[in-house]
Amino acid sequence: MKKPALLDIAIIFTLLLSSTFIVGMVNSAPTYTIPTGPLTPPTISMVSPETTTYVSWFIPIEFSVTGVWDGYVDHIRVDYGIDEGAHYSIYSTVLRSKEIEKDFAFSMGPLSEGTHHLQIFATVGGVYRTSTNSLASADFTSESSVYFTVNTTGQARISILSPLNQTYNLNKQIPVEFTVNRTSSIVSMGYTLDEQSNVTIPRNTTLYGPISDGFHTLKVYAVFNDVLPAYSTVNFTVDTTAPDVSLLSIQNHEVFNSSEVPLVFTTNETTSLITYILDGKVYTISGNKTLSILQDGNHELTVYATDAAGNARPSETVTFDVRVPIPPQLAYGILPPLVIVLVGGLSILIYRERLKQSKRISQ
Repeated sequence: MKKPALLDIAIIFTLLLSSTFIVGMVNSAPTYTIPTGPLTPPTISMVSPETTTYVSWFIPIEFSVTGVWDGYVDHIRVDYGIDEGAHYSIYSTVLRSKEIEKDFAFSMGPLSEGTHHLQIFATVGGVYRTSTNSLASADFTSESSVYFTVNTTGQARISILSPLNQTYNLNKQIPVEFTVNRTSSIVSMGYTLDEQSNVTIPRNTTLYGPISDGFHTLKVYAVFNDVLPAYSTVNFTVDTTAPDVSLLSIQNHEVFNSSEVPLVFTTNETTSLITYILDGKVYTISGNKTLSILQDGNHELTVYATDAAGNARPSETVTFDVRVPIPPQLAYGILPPLVIVLVGGLSILIYRERLKQSKRISQ
């Protein structure tokens, strides 16, 4: 019998090693216990709100979700809805898990006057083993709900007039203006900026700053001796940084041999207005463009970028030259008449010079 070649032995040895490696991977891969179904949905324990009347537009929401299974589920999700409206997810995980024990606490509002219906949903899902020892997959959801009422009749209200929910291009002396619907029993008033320390104020005041660029939250509050404290919040943004604009297609003292020059530039933020000044004239554009019908000679260009807050900054001012060469076909058309004019002019000069010489000789 013919002995196997060395190449055949090497191939067989490689296959054996590969098989051993694959078997090892399979044996070392993590295994997940499949739970027995149908799955029991998580338990929701509601703490707040209660079935009562609240004298505030902001209601504390507090509850816990717990659940334990004899195997690993694929996903767990917690949602809430108010007044039969859309559901909002507040917790979601797709990691395999055998249990959940999580507390939730947040504030909801401002809510309108009247009765409201809060619903909390807890969903668990994944593959599970049925009573017939087959596999199935489904979601199982539990729900907890409560009705409560908002009635702020007779309570104080604060309305913030300034700042507004907008972007300011200044970081100093932003006015804080507000009104309170009842003032006779005020004990104290103040504000908090970005959850920092409370600042006590006797009336409308000013944020003297400087306030950093970015998003800010202002809370104005008032304490009374006969009703509940009142507060109101407003969000606003400070943007005092003008956008940077850089010219890419035109360099200082560059020479172009065309009457059409590309104007390409970049900015480092979204802009609301872009203008450029070419030879003292202002033009508005929406982006890159081509400067057309430029006359031969020297030109001066500056691009300005303005952001949504009104901050503007110019690019570098560049000067460039346009020197358009005469096309050959045009030169061929101009050359003969030009030669005729030159020859004719030269002939006239020669004739006049000879005429002067003749007059001098005759004298």
